[in-house]
Amino acid sequence: MRILMRKTTESDLEESRGALITLNAPTSLVTDRYRMLFTKIDSLCRKEGKKAVALTSSIKGEGKTTTTANLAVVAARDFGKRSLIIDGDFKSPTISKRFAMVDGPGLAEVIAKKCQLASALKQGPIENLMLLTMGHCLESENSIWATKGIKAIISEVREWFDYVWIDAPPILPVFDMSLISESVDGILVVVRAGETPEPLLAKAIKSLGTSKVIGTVLNRTKMARYDQYGY
Repeated sequence: MRILMRKTTESDLEESRGALITLNAPTSLVTDRYRMLFTKIDSLCRKEGKKAVALTSSIKGEGKTTTTANLAVVAARDFGKRSLIIDGDFKSPTISKRFAMVDGPGLAEVIAKKCQLASALKQGPIENLMLLTMGHCLESENSIWATKGIKAIISEVREWFDYVWIDAPPILPVFDMSLISESVDGILVVVRAGETPEPLLAKAIKSLGTSKVIGTVLNRTKMARYDQYGY
């Protein structure tokens, strides 16, 4: 499996508290690392025509939402890619909070046919970036990803954007990732280096059981000899 590594700096401490470092400090070293990460992902995706990419993790708190948001920002602003972030984490939807937005009608309402997809899309803080927040999820947990509606939504927005970034639920303790893998083109697994127990990570990776896994992002690595991403 491909491993994409990002070097840790002091700025990561601020980022871990929820700050969007790519927006707040566009010239920082951490932002530059996100640019490098996107370049690697873009190279892998373009070869295989992948546009809808879900980011997940073994458990909660490994940085998947932060990675999703920051990748989308650099893709849109620094590479001119028309990007959409979809908050697909029904267990803990936080994309609206990350971007300091009021969470109005979103994905849940579109699936429930309470509003049109176009009206649920929200303009992000920069050009080329749109958001589809979770909205008010009243459905049972698995119903969001088990519906045909989510597949139809992702299929439609693939035609509108260069990249669709989906903040997916953590795999463990229990979530059927096959529901997401059926709807997306690729999956990135975010791992907090040095903290996620290896048996837990192995169990999560095994549960994916899909060829759609693009690779693993090692978040907050402490490897001074690595100044770039690698395998």
